[in-house]
Amino acid sequence: MTTTTTNTQHELLGLTNHDAEIAVLTAMRLDTSIAIDMAQKLQVTDFIDPRRQVVFEAIRNLLRGVEAIDTAAIVAECVSIVRERKLKVLIDALYVDGLDKGDLRRVAMYSNTVQRLGWLRGMGDFTFWMAQQLQTRPDPDELFTAAQERLQLLSPKVAQSNFVYGWDTLKTHKDVIRKRVAERAEGIVTRFDWPWFSWNNNGRVRPLRRGMVGILAAPDGQGKTTYLEQIAEHWASCGHHVVYVHLEDSLEYKLDRRLCRRAMVTMDKVESGDFDATEQQKVDDAYQDMALWADHLHYYHAAGESMMVIVRELEARVTEGVCDAVIFDYLDKVQADRGQAKLFGDQTWERQANDMETLKTFAEKSNVPVFTATQGNKSMQGGGTQTRQAIQGSGQKSQKAQLVLILTRDLVGDGGQRDRDGNVIAEAGEYSPIAKIRIDKQNIGKTGELQQYLVGKYFSAQDLKGKV
Repeated sequence: MTTTTTNTQHELLGLTNHDAEIAVLTAMRLDTSIAIDMAQKLQVTDFIDPRRQVVFEAIRNLLRGVEAIDTAAIVAECVSIVRERKLKVLIDALYVDGLDKGDLRRVAMYSNTVQRLGWLRGMGDFTFWMAQQLQTRPDPDELFTAAQERLQLLSPKVAQSNFVYGWDTLKTHKDVIRKRVAERAEGIVTRFDWPWFSWNNNGRVRPLRRGMVGILAAPDGQGKTTYLEQIAEHWASCGHHVVYVHLEDSLEYKLDRRLCRRAMVTMDKVESGDFDATEQQKVDDAYQDMALWADHLHYYHAAGESMMVIVRELEARVTEGVCDAVIFDYLDKVQADRGQAKLFGDQTWERQANDMETLKTFAEKSNVPVFTATQGNKSMQGGGTQTRQAIQGSGQKSQKAQLVLILTRDLVGDGGQRDRDGNVIAEAGEYSPIAKIRIDKQNIGKTGELQQYLVGKYFSAQDLKGKV
């Protein structure tokens, strides 16, 4: 346990976050599965408050038994710890019940904060200790051994082995189902579904589960990025922290496209800032709407980066608690690193298969869904029914994905294309605004085809009903 003097110094240095510590303990009291995760991730010394240290240790001890983790059990275990350690702290039911603060959906972020601050305080104490030791001219071998022991204690806890005993699976899955039922009862949405009724209706395109990868394949210029952007915005609006990885367009251009779509104003207006009164009102309304979810949509401009570098960045964001899902725009644009260039040479498909494997492994280990896009062969531009066999390097990419969608648009013939009212919606030689989405692979759902309407000037994909 840390001393009062040291705690005061840490307070002055800003190395404390009492709200984060309370939020973690609140979540551990209310949700057994969260308590298990936190017990594996955090250490007693990650908490600065001595009473919270005891409560954390008490809950961790109770997880090893069979009794319910309620206020009475926690208090009883705390009393036992205090008596055994001869601590001068009082923990009663009033104190434990008072640990009621924080959003359970943000517990990952809070736990990361607690862990980081605990490490910084420990490193500060280590630095102070080292300075004192060096002033005494110690024996180098003895100091090295002592320093190594202290540094080892400072290392953050690592996750347990992925091996699970069969007798643990029933309890583990019961906890998962119990959490889902509780979330549904509270109206908490944790599904990664889609922005369009045509996709969600009757589970036509099943929500993407954590750890899974989905792919949208299309020829160049068909609207892949529009779909990726809208899915990212939808997931963020559902309360998920989404990282949008873009490897080509600048952030400013991405935000321009977003405003066009949300305000329904054209790009030339956005670029010039020349809005009339009606357009300005649309822009103001769009910003007000986006303010409800924009803090959950994060952008990572990864132009010229390799998949290994990108994944390391994403892993850091997962640890930080700001990456619940990834939209990756898009797979074919990733650059080879030195090792891949040496191993695969000019075998592009083999290298992209390696990138896909790296991305899939990240999704599984980090327990986040990833939705990306990839290029189709030239044969996709010919229209007709397309399958994943027309994806460039198809076998290397699609077999690692749980969801594969094919996007195609026909070339408009002579006379152009008109809507039901006779208005021209596409001239001859242009691509039709009617987008065909083929569900070509879906591990937990049906295949088939649906159609949507692409409004190019607003960078928006919409359901077809009422459009033509």
